[in-house]
Amino acid sequence: MSSLAAGGRRGRFVEAAQRSRFAVWALAAIAFADSSFLPVPPDLLLVPLALVRRQQLWSLSAICVIASSLGAVFGYAIGYGLWSVVGARLVEFYGYSDGFAIYRGLVERWGACIIIAKAFTPVPFKIMAIAAGVAAMNPVVFIAATVVGRALHFAMVAALIKVLGGRLSVLVVNYERPLVIISVLVVVVLAIAYYLR
Repeated sequence: MSSLAAGGRRGRFVEAAQRSRFAVWALAAIAFADSSFLPVPPDLLLVPLALVRRQQLWSLSAICVIASSLGAVFGYAIGYGLWSVVGARLVEFYGYSDGFAIYRGLVERWGACIIIAKAFTPVPFKIMAIAAGVAAMNPVVFIAATVVGRALHFAMVAALIKVLGGRLSVLVVNYERPLVIISVLVVVVLAIAYYLR
């Protein structure tokens, strides 16, 4: 079986990603939004896009680093200047209200180290960005730590794509529809849970 096909065919999503001239812009937009307010990680688009554009793997990863870092600056601004209007609601929406004081305390105590370490934890980066804004972390230090942390995250994703590329291709081709459905369902469930609280 080919690494890019199952039974001589490719998934429609993979084909669309390969053909679309807007795919890279969509990737950048999702990476930006994920670091500030959106619950959809750019990895969901980066992986299939990188699988069909192998020669662009590192440039796609770099786009994610840049866009995600810019999104984190926006998340910082939400925490710093829009906490009562937007920030508190976002934190509540993602279910981090109870633990948010802990994240803010971690940012105040560890600064850049905790922002970089976030690359290795399941905590959404947007939560740490908002916490950094609320804690009024030095913005220059925050940006530098964000770039390093985001670079580590996407370098890990790129390395996995490089090592497991063929297997990931088969997974995307064979389970394309379920993967898309699950992603959409996660967003819908989060929205319903928020409005039913």
